[in-house]
Amino acid sequence: MRPASGQAFDGRFDPSAARIVPSRALIEVNLVRHGAVQALDSRVVRGQLDSALAPEGLRQHAALARWLIPRLRPDTRVFSSDLVRCRDLAERLGRPVGFDARLREQHMGAWEGRSWQSITEDDPERVRAYWSDYAKTPPPGGESLTELAQRGQGFWDEHSRNDGSIVLVTHIGVIRSLVCHWFGLPLDSALRLSPATASVTQVLLSEAGAVLNSLGERPWTFEAAAAAPSVEGPPRLALSGSAGTGKTTLGRRLAQELGVPFLEERMRARLEAGFDLHRLSPEDWRQLIRSDWEAQRREQELCAQGFVADRSSLDYAAFWLHYHLHEDSARTAAFIEEMAREAQHYQRILLCPHGALPLVDDGVRSTNPWTQLRFQSILEGLIRRHADPAQVFAVPDSADFGLRVQAVLAELGSGARAPQPQKQSPGSS
Repeated sequence: MRPASGQAFDGRFDPSAARIVPSRALIEVNLVRHGAVQALDSRVVRGQLDSALAPEGLRQHAALARWLIPRLRPDTRVFSSDLVRCRDLAERLGRPVGFDARLREQHMGAWEGRSWQSITEDDPERVRAYWSDYAKTPPPGGESLTELAQRGQGFWDEHSRNDGSIVLVTHIGVIRSLVCHWFGLPLDSALRLSPATASVTQVLLSEAGAVLNSLGERPWTFEAAAAAPSVEGPPRLALSGSAGTGKTTLGRRLAQELGVPFLEERMRARLEAGFDLHRLSPEDWRQLIRSDWEAQRREQELCAQGFVADRSSLDYAAFWLHYHLHEDSARTAAFIEEMAREAQHYQRILLCPHGALPLVDDGVRSTNPWTQLRFQSILEGLIRRHADPAQVFAVPDSADFGLRVQAVLAELGSGARAPQPQKQSPGSS
């Protein structure tokens, strides 16, 4: 388990404690609430309506997923409500997702889609009765918070294990009811818990009991405020990744969406024209990589309105190493250093994942997955070493093209100020 921040318990016991605790088996639960939906502040009762996310919610999901993905353990399982406001976030995490209707928000019956003001004006007695005992009283045609808790507990009993890690992407009502259950709180205290939208509530469960590591925190906002460069002015974006990761298709679409030029990769055009790479000497390779990079840099400098490039400068550094051009140590060091400096000029390096898309034999690129993985591994190592982590965006590990485009566009707007947490009522989101 990764080291904890602050004084949060990370699941590791010192030798003295290990001798006396009933069991060292531990499960880490991350209860993740979806992002902002459209007209969140209108106090409309949504319940199980399949409400669309607001643009701010999409930006929140992009930032939250970017923060959460590197923190997921190899054994982490992901489950989600099947409503779209949760599905969007769960599908960004790059893991198989189990969608389950039992993780939906409280069913608010005939009140769904209406404002609390209109409901209260039409039926004040029923509303008064509901609020006087909201844990047990259902809205007309809906379910009580107790009934929600029962289905949520049924899901948990079915999918919980003695140890491991699990992420539940869900709604405020489910989060409240599970936390109440694990900590022995009465459900009529549930409204005291108010995790924000796009937040993480982390609970550690063991035979000895439960530990609340965080309640409704937005750690992705801390990192963004401290480190993320502002995506303002003309966009300067570079796609990175091995052949077959979808860079060109994604880059062309992004350029179209943003209204900026797309800078094509020269090597592909050269190969399609019949250029024979096997005749090149190491020095020929060095000159070719240098020539292609300088041509791209000139194009970038001419694009005052911004651009989307099919390669980043660090891709050229990866080519240098991939093709065994590092025998001249001093020359290699100078080239890598230069490419690292150039990478600082991008607003975002969009790193496309290896293996998400099938390699297609187009007569140009190698279909050997290990050749492509070798290049990808070199590239990712260079990016980790030489790029600002806040500058790099991991394109979702998904073959869904629409999801990829949406995730990048949402990321580019993530510098907008996040809304402040609001007091929520049962079934509101």
